[in-house]
Amino acid sequence: MTNYEMTEKLSEKMGITLEEAKTALEASDWDMLEAALLLEKEHGTEGGTYTTRREQKSVDEDTGRKDQRVLTKLGVALKKLLDMGNRNHFEVRRKDSEDLVIDMPTTVVVLLLFFAFWVCVPLLVIGLFAGFRYSFSGKELGRDSINSAMDKAGEAADKVIDEIRSKD
Repeated sequence: MTNYEMTEKLSEKMGITLEEAKTALEASDWDMLEAALLLEKEHGTEGGTYTTRREQKSVDEDTGRKDQRVLTKLGVALKKLLDMGNRNHFEVRRKDSEDLVIDMPTTVVVLLLFFAFWVCVPLLVIGLFAGFRYSFSGKELGRDSINSAMDKAGEAADKVIDEIRSKD
């Protein structure tokens, strides 16, 4: 780029005369950036300004898109969790019988425990001492490890009952 082209461009960008642009360029050894900085010092920020910041609108749009992605992922995870809870069931049986007394989706049990914890837990404990046994059925929760823990809780209740009876 020739000196004249540089002078024209600086004059146009900074909104100054060609003479002022030429003087600034000569003072900065024909360095456009140095000349622009020199002119800004002399004239304040009347000329063009340069920034690397993004506009606020685009930042807000990016944040909105991220929020939407997070909400979408959360919705998908909740849907999977509800589907799993509805595929698996909580079963209540009498100790001496294989007939089901109660069979409800695990989702309902979780909601009951969440909203009525202080009612449900004592009822479950009383049920153990009254001869009820609990188990889970379904693909994800119907495993032996989970149900054996439920059986151990029932056996512990039976031992407590037997000890109380033997003391009488």
